[in-house]
Amino acid sequence: MKSMFAKKIRFPGWLFLIGMSLYVELLLFIWTADAFVSGRLAAIGVFALAFGCCLGVITSLFSEKAEKWVTVVLGAVLGVLCLLEFFIHDAFSVFMPLISVFATAEGVATGYTSTIASLLLTNIWRIVLVLLPVILFAVFSEGTHRGWKRSIALALCGALLYGGGIGLVNAVGLDTAQLSAAANFDGTVHSFGLSMGLVMDLSGGAAVGDSGMDFDIPEQTTAPEETTEPRQTDAPGETTVPQDTTAPQETTEPTQPPVVYEPHAYDLDFAALAETESRDGIAKLHRYLSSLTPDMENEYTGLFEGKNLILITAEAFSGKVIDPELTPTLYRMATEGIHFTDYYHQLWGCGTTGGEFANLTSVVPFGGTTTMMEAVEQDLFLTMGNQLQKQGYSSAAFHNNDHTYYNRHKTHTELGYDIFYAYGNGMEEELTHKGWTCSDEEMFQVTLPDYIDKAPFSLYYMTVSAHSPYSTDGNRMSKKNFDKVEDLPYSDFVKGYIAANLEIELAMKYTIEQLEAAGIADDTVIVISTDHYPYGLAPSETWGSRDYMSELYGKNWHTDFTRDSNSLIIWSGCLEDMDLVVDDPVSALDILPTLSNLFGLEYDSRLMVGRDVFSDSEPLVFWPLSYSWKTDKGTYDATSGSFTPTEGAEVDESYVERISSIVKNKTVYSRGVQTNNYFSVISDLRKAAEETVPAE
Repeated sequence: MKSMFAKKIRFPGWLFLIGMSLYVELLLFIWTADAFVSGRLAAIGVFALAFGCCLGVITSLFSEKAEKWVTVVLGAVLGVLCLLEFFIHDAFSVFMPLISVFATAEGVATGYTSTIASLLLTNIWRIVLVLLPVILFAVFSEGTHRGWKRSIALALCGALLYGGGIGLVNAVGLDTAQLSAAANFDGTVHSFGLSMGLVMDLSGGAAVGDSGMDFDIPEQTTAPEETTEPRQTDAPGETTVPQDTTAPQETTEPTQPPVVYEPHAYDLDFAALAETESRDGIAKLHRYLSSLTPDMENEYTGLFEGKNLILITAEAFSGKVIDPELTPTLYRMATEGIHFTDYYHQLWGCGTTGGEFANLTSVVPFGGTTTMMEAVEQDLFLTMGNQLQKQGYSSAAFHNNDHTYYNRHKTHTELGYDIFYAYGNGMEEELTHKGWTCSDEEMFQVTLPDYIDKAPFSLYYMTVSAHSPYSTDGNRMSKKNFDKVEDLPYSDFVKGYIAANLEIELAMKYTIEQLEAAGIADDTVIVISTDHYPYGLAPSETWGSRDYMSELYGKNWHTDFTRDSNSLIIWSGCLEDMDLVVDDPVSALDILPTLSNLFGLEYDSRLMVGRDVFSDSEPLVFWPLSYSWKTDKGTYDATSGSFTPTEGAEVDESYVERISSIVKNKTVYSRGVQTNNYFSVISDLRKAAEETVPAE
């Protein structure tokens, strides 16, 4: 009797790849989707079939004997990519483009070896389930080569499916941004599946930098009106009483001249520059900026001029840990500094480095975890680090984790800091808490004394203590501070998260004590924003957690608006008697323009995606992964296409379309800035303009 393995089935490789494409897409959807949306599932299926046809064309280029093994290799690659993206999504709640995966592979492999091993062992069943069809095909099938006719048929079928899928998406009108220059890998995979994400990623998506980068700019029938009337406002903390202009003025006191505010804009004619620019992508960016109205100076312009700055990106920080008794220093800073009541830090799809990028540049991060690495190849002259460095500030950046992770040893000095000091290039010698994770309190204790007498100084900190996991045997800081949270009404894992976050409380307590002892608390500004929501509390096999987010938040957290609601801290001793409250929606993109205005810096607000929160510009928070947004007039959930107006707000029928166009424009602009090295272009234009100004 012949062995069962000797029986071969003439099963077409092209048909296997079509089926395999559909199979892995369905598995990934089932394993990662938060909700079932029939339209998205249909789109995923159509694009998976199209992708399978394209792979079938590739196999037909080989001989009958080679075709089988090419099919096996392509099927295995599909399976591995499916598993890889599942593991990434499980750990970080996003899908990452291949370039990001490869860029951080070495750091992940060396820094998370035990976690990876545990993850693979607990997911053997997924690995078998995904790769079993490939194994069966390799063992039981034989080639069925049929030549060029099949290739043409598959190519036509693939083209028709792609065209039909794109037409369907445009007809429905949902997720259309994910098929444009505003697309991002995570959003594309969620909307149209891994195969379409790979196509957009490997092809560069829409041809950004050429005709693919289109903005929704309304036609201007008349030039914008320029008012010659000066804008007058109150000094901080004062109120102006309206005067009766019909009654004679009896006072003989000299009147104060009205305060004249200027726009935050460079002396660059973007419309004229667009007409003379030969590079299409640059010209489109110029033209887009020419359509924008810059933020104006206001009563808070220059409030922080000349002051020191300590800028902090706090790992996985959540405003839920701020408590008057448990974290009195953070509570003081959040309520007695500038009090933000509606702050969001969006999920960018780039992990920690994406959060850093948004905080520091006011540009939407693209390119996954390579965003910062690629961005510093151009002149990021607008960052607070670079702006203050040019004013002679002493400066440094710090991180209490691996100094080479995300290439920070190459990027952070380009952000405007004289040195980057971290674990691996000297800081580890000064820390007593070594291993995973290090102490944020200790990082400030070993670094702040070197700068506290070097005013003015500009310091940047990226913390690590609150990084997942949060079990006492998985995070040293959770264990260190656990006794302080032991009686809280939470599970031990959530207690571990709060305990790890107590490090930033201890760090701030130490910092403010040192500033007050040195007499410079009123002359120092501290800014704290997170990098992303605490995804280590979301259901995850990687971090060994169930749905702890709902426990911490006390409600369903799966919407963009709930998940990313957080706290922004801007504190200085000089603010504590001012009672400054910002009720408008604010996001991480607003940090840089707001600080630039408060520090009285020269900048062009049109180059920043966010807004100065004290300006009259329309407040807007948006999510580039989903294209949902929030303004002072309401929230738009792009996943359902529904708009919920704020109580008492009145909007016209075109409001949702108008704001959605603004969101698309800001997203396309951000990609264009990074793809075209646009900030370097602007820097060169400014230098050329300065050189042509005649000396006095």
